[in-house]
Amino acid sequence: MKIMYKSILILLTLFLAASCVKEQMIKPDPNFMLSFQREGKTQASAGKAFFVIPTGSGEFLTLFDGTPGRVWGEPGAKGIDFNKADSLSLSYNTSGKYNLTLLASSSGNFGKEFSREAKTIELNVVDNRNSFTVFNINGTDGEITQNNDILFSVPDIVTDFNFVAIYGLQSELSKVYVAGVEQTSGLTSNDFSSPVVYSVKSAEGDEQKYTVKFSTFPASAEKMLTKFVLGVGGNGEVGIIDEAKKEINLTANYATNLASVRLVLASSYGSTVYLNNNLYSDRKNYNLTTTKSIKVVAQNKSEVSYAINTALDNPVSSFTFAGLVPAPMGVINVAAKTISVDVLKGTDVTKLVAEWVGSVGKVTIGTVTQTNGATVNNFTKPLTYTFYKGSTAGDKYTVTVNIK
Repeated sequence: MKIMYKSILILLTLFLAASCVKEQMIKPDPNFMLSFQREGKTQASAGKAFFVIPTGSGEFLTLFDGTPGRVWGEPGAKGIDFNKADSLSLSYNTSGKYNLTLLASSSGNFGKEFSREAKTIELNVVDNRNSFTVFNINGTDGEITQNNDILFSVPDIVTDFNFVAIYGLQSELSKVYVAGVEQTSGLTSNDFSSPVVYSVKSAEGDEQKYTVKFSTFPASAEKMLTKFVLGVGGNGEVGIIDEAKKEINLTANYATNLASVRLVLASSYGSTVYLNNNLYSDRKNYNLTTTKSIKVVAQNKSEVSYAINTALDNPVSSFTFAGLVPAPMGVINVAAKTISVDVLKGTDVTKLVAEWVGSVGKVTIGTVTQTNGATVNNFTKPLTYTFYKGSTAGDKYTVTVNIK
């Protein structure tokens, strides 16, 4: 028992002693240096990262880089918190002068005391960027080498080397010159029949030169049509290309209006396609009732023509009624435009739902639009179906139901 009392007394003594000890505060010291200063530089470069290296002390460190919303002392300004053991990476995309502030803070006496110190320097950021990010001619990006050559290759049939370059720059403040003449991306034309030297100058006057060079390769003689499909206005029909006979054979769905349809075409590398002696466009409608040939021109200007043979499928290739067992098969007379269907005795012919294979377009009985496999009709008398080609009424088939 005495031992227990002694233990309690010792614990109370230690607690009272600890409560009298005051927690020491780390002295806040906001000193820092910038990594580029170790290289002997006094200014930061726009677009290039550097490090803020704390050299002082503090329990908490916060950096205000001087950009909008991060200016120390301004209402609502937010800084970047980091640890003293870390170096904070920082970069500026725009040249100018920035007030860079490091805030060092510490607390002591178990949070009852707080101390804070700030150090602000005026940081000068200069923009000496003078590089191309991309250099494009006629939709092709040039290869930018480590030696600052920009390389292009064109087929040997090219004779006119007057091109307009479209380029991107690291900095919008830099300027581009050729033989002392300032260039404008997308507007200025140059003769590239011999190497052209571009000079990119930064806002600070730093200059970097690029040499644009063109080489040639033998033009391709390939001129094969590889794809012929009906697009908008059609129903995805695929033309069969007979390369030996240089023919395209297309059977279109009856609903397709061949007088106005878009084409999805493809051909050999480097070749171009012409219809009616005009360059093919996938955004133009073509009349395949009058356009009967297609021309493919190779890169080397040799050419070949394909005959286009088109036909419309019959509006209906099979006809039956849903839900009947056994399913009756309609007898279709294409020449007479009639369909005859025999059904078993006892069939309610006043409520029959037709199902057919063929046209995927609009179909009507009179003025009533029919939905394949859904519309109910009374077949006590013959009914006439009208099949449409696009928006134009086409063949009419009379359906007669016979009770056997």
